[in-house]
Amino acid sequence: MERLRIGATDHRSKETNDNPIPSSSTQDLTNPLAVLPILPDELVNEILKRLPVKSLSRFKCVSKSWLSLISSPQFIRDHLEINRDNQRVLIKSYAGSGHSVKHCSLDCLLSDEISTDVVINDYPNLEGPLLCITIVGGFDGLVCIRANQNLFLWNPSTGKSNKLLDLGIKYDNYCAFFGFGYDVINDDYKVVAITCPLDEYGVAYEVLQFNVYGIKNESWRRVGEYQVGYTRVDVGGSGFFLYAGGIFLNGKLHWCLRKEEGEFICFFDLETESFGEIEIPKFDERCDLFFYLFQGSLCMVCWTGVEYSDVWVMKEYGVGKSWIKMLTIPIDELGMSFIYKLLKTSEDGKILLINGPNLALYNPTDSTFRYLIGLNGPFGPSEFVADACIYIESLISPTASDAADRQ
Repeated sequence: MERLRIGATDHRSKETNDNPIPSSSTQDLTNPLAVLPILPDELVNEILKRLPVKSLSRFKCVSKSWLSLISSPQFIRDHLEINRDNQRVLIKSYAGSGHSVKHCSLDCLLSDEISTDVVINDYPNLEGPLLCITIVGGFDGLVCIRANQNLFLWNPSTGKSNKLLDLGIKYDNYCAFFGFGYDVINDDYKVVAITCPLDEYGVAYEVLQFNVYGIKNESWRRVGEYQVGYTRVDVGGSGFFLYAGGIFLNGKLHWCLRKEEGEFICFFDLETESFGEIEIPKFDERCDLFFYLFQGSLCMVCWTGVEYSDVWVMKEYGVGKSWIKMLTIPIDELGMSFIYKLLKTSEDGKILLINGPNLALYNPTDSTFRYLIGLNGPFGPSEFVADACIYIESLISPTASDAADRQ
């Protein structure tokens, strides 16, 4: 491995870039750089693991040995585990010029220092007009995006993306819901699609068809059907309604669906490929529900269109009776009580959330909002925040060839 000399900049030519550096016993001691210590390979490895992805991408050009090290499966996994607290927020918004995406350090958002760290990013190479872009979910630095009828896996840190194979259905005849997560047993990142066939009246029947796409094999396969116990349901309205992309927790993907009997959580286990349901509280029938992961727990936001939103969390996973109302968020001074999504709580108790068209910090102590990005944020009134997700910086690749290297 290329050794690192403390305090010195290596100006050697590329042709000699991979030659070993002479030991101190053979170096010319009249050269002031010769007496500087050389770090052992193990220490260089530990230093590199703690660097940001942008720096590591540049350092691949230092030498063949560094390229090999930084690209190795073990280094990529070690870097991921060490940097799990290096979280960023991916923000999807609409402006006068159309769709845009930004990312910012989570710490900067929680400390209200957004202006110092916002980076404008580019979506992966999407095809056609961007009529509909949805963030399906993210894990280990990979983000799954649905653009029109195409699915992409994208690493915002490296810029690499992978367009998934077509699901093979006609969307005029099916409705489809998606989720993204990680199968620990098989070390594979997977996208799950729930498809529901529609009849000539646009009505979905009781059967949920589960389809799984793994990065390793790059193909869709039908893994089973789940009977939801209702003859037929309308898509939207009083029928099935998906409140978000599948929520990944405890090795399972979760969706909140609605039928005439009420809402329920349907889950799919990525490891065992089994299905099940989780009970949720009985909410007011006028309530609009939004289902997300918050602080490591399943979370429901209930909005009745009045002056507040109730936030419920499941304290004990899988136990229906453990749902509690964590807090009530009142209407803000701009008349926006529509709390779409809670993202994170800061050390001083402030909550990062999407409030109407804004990404904001809410202070439960005095019930005030601080707008960060959106119609009322510092970037101008033309921007509308549509969604956001937290991701971590990683070197994980969304492509099959790199996934095979992990085996």
